[in-house]
Amino acid sequence: MKKKILLFMLPCLTALTSCEDYLDRDVETALNENMAFSSYENATYVAYSVYGDLPQGLSEIGGSAMMAAATDEAEFTIQTHSVQKFNTGSWLPTDMPDNPLNKYYASIRKVYNFLDHADKINYDDVRDNPSQPGVYETRLEDIRQLKNEVLLLRAFYMFELIKRYGGVPIVKEKLNLDIDYGTLKRNTLEECVNEIIYWCDETAKENQLPVKQPDAELGRLTAGAAKALKSQVLLFAASELWNNPSWAGGYAHPELISLPAGDRKTRWKAAADAAKAVIDMAGEAGYELDTYANLFGTTAYKSKEIIFCRRDAASNSFEKVNLPISYDLVTGGNCPSQNLVDAFQVKEGTEAVDFDWSNPAHAGNPYASRDSRLETFILLNDKWFKERNVEAWAGGRDGAGVRNATPTGYYIKKFIYAYNDLTKDQKSVHTWIYTRLAEIYLNYIEALNEYDPGNTDIKKYYDLIRDRAGMPGLPDDLSQGDVRKLIRQERFVELCFEGKRWFDLRRWMDEETLKQPLRKVDITKKATGGFTYVPGKLEDRAFDKKMYFYPIPQSELNKLPGWEQNPLW
Repeated sequence: MKKKILLFMLPCLTALTSCEDYLDRDVETALNENMAFSSYENATYVAYSVYGDLPQGLSEIGGSAMMAAATDEAEFTIQTHSVQKFNTGSWLPTDMPDNPLNKYYASIRKVYNFLDHADKINYDDVRDNPSQPGVYETRLEDIRQLKNEVLLLRAFYMFELIKRYGGVPIVKEKLNLDIDYGTLKRNTLEECVNEIIYWCDETAKENQLPVKQPDAELGRLTAGAAKALKSQVLLFAASELWNNPSWAGGYAHPELISLPAGDRKTRWKAAADAAKAVIDMAGEAGYELDTYANLFGTTAYKSKEIIFCRRDAASNSFEKVNLPISYDLVTGGNCPSQNLVDAFQVKEGTEAVDFDWSNPAHAGNPYASRDSRLETFILLNDKWFKERNVEAWAGGRDGAGVRNATPTGYYIKKFIYAYNDLTKDQKSVHTWIYTRLAEIYLNYIEALNEYDPGNTDIKKYYDLIRDRAGMPGLPDDLSQGDVRKLIRQERFVELCFEGKRWFDLRRWMDEETLKQPLRKVDITKKATGGFTYVPGKLEDRAFDKKMYFYPIPQSELNKLPGWEQNPLW
């Protein structure tokens, strides 16, 4: 019987596949390995455990905070939470809120453990078994495909590492007892990019990964996921951060944090071409823009817009953290900022204009005629939610004066399932999206605008995203810079809370935004009815140039004295 295991991500397997420090010595025994690969079923569990290490973006930092709370998208209510170290600039190589280095190298080790043993699986129970015709051949094909899947996962984990750390060691084998770990060196950023792109291309080839998975295997990787990862990597490779080491203050090894000098337009074209390759396969793969209700609801994993995602077992932990504070058992969590809310435009007839607090009409009724995504993604004051209106005003059940209430005036709505009764421990399925079609559109038009401004595809794909939200499309006769601003604003709005903003601001080297204070709105209920809204500063946000990359954890430098720390740390 076909397993539907990927619908619910597996935890790390014990013993053989545990998430140990990748620098720890190999303590696996031959008995463990023989048992793990003694049957097809056991071997596939080893491969699927590599999926189990995919990041859980709904609670990525400290088990409850989203990466959004370390950006201008949101604030985490509890000020003692580790995510706040990002915002105050108090994180150090010895104290990092997010440190996936060992986790992803442990995942890569699992990949090679599977590849080392996949051809030694015992098929005696089905080989030449007349009672199970075709099963042997089916299992051989499944293992062949799983080899490609784990190699693509290796590429994905490498990308997660280089986004954070720059060049890292390219490990192409399971590190065993006789390896001298002191000889491991960081590869250049260029070598890492080339390695990832190579495996994206290899696994996207015909007959390597399927264009689409059958419904029973949703969650397993596809050729589209390989091409989408390539699009993401090449977008970074064309962007400012990986092409400009000047910020690093004469760092002795710029090759670890930037690519060699080259034709930027060529790099932007490569990024555009990679995104267009995904768009061009949409018909065959079945990709199409979906409703937001489908995309962020309990059956999101079925959405035709999603190219690669993680679906977890039913839970209510996200709601316990992020629902309005007045609901029973809610602790307080990721609260959207005024910075983000202000990015949602106002629709005025056939035009869209930026929201402006200095405009009396806007300030007097700040949520009127706004981009529909504002109410889709964010819970606003006095808007209906569950069985009542949200009371985010000072003195309201969800507002200032209540312990752990929103400090910004807003609560998150994206990914929330509103209908669970937490007091009865009711649960629902949540899907974390790594890549979806709208992001690919945005990748495409960003790259296209940099090397071929004015290309008609820019408006075409920008407008497709805007049309879904009921918003006017791209105006005519804009400069390249104006189009760049609108594309970046669209990424901010469309992809909010999806783990993109931290890396977007850095790859753009948008230091001005990175240093902006986080903003809130103070809400007062008027005795005569209605509310007054007054925007203001919630907190300053720290940013130094060294924060373009994570530091290499001090624990790793202690083991590997030949490694170079990242610049300015």
